[in-house]
Amino acid sequence: MKQQVPSTEPELTGVRNFRDVGGLPTVDGRRVRHGVLFRSGHLAHATEQDTAFLASLGLHTVFDFRNAADQKLEGPDVALPGVRNVNLPLSDPADGAEFWKMVRDGDLDQLRAILDGGKGADRMIASYRTMVTERTAEHSQVLHALAEDSVPAL
Repeated sequence: MKQQVPSTEPELTGVRNFRDVGGLPTVDGRRVRHGVLFRSGHLAHATEQDTAFLASLGLHTVFDFRNAADQKLEGPDVALPGVRNVNLPLSDPADGAEFWKMVRDGDLDQLRAILDGGKGADRMIASYRTMVTERTAEHSQVLHALAEDSVPAL
């Protein structure tokens, strides 16, 4: 039986999926340094405590990969003092418009038809693959910013 290791990541109330990317292996066998690169969901619902914690990280840059429709729906990221916010949408709002209309309309039969039997996972895989293969300019901007000492970054 595999033992569960307790998470060392903070419990943020209004920010989902926050974690330090440090420790992940790189292609050349090294590891990403701790405290330099973080990832999370959007910061639109960050609480005061979340914001204080994020500010304590000494972030230089926050990259927001949401498109305009997502930002309108969820709200803008909270502003952190002295931190540069960079919006680089990795998806086109039109790509999922039909799907989200079905969700809003509560069309469960149609949603089941397109998501059942592993089709939901296939859609997610295709979506993420598209983000990598078709949004190369955005990924290049992030990598250049990180190389130009825009770290720590989220």
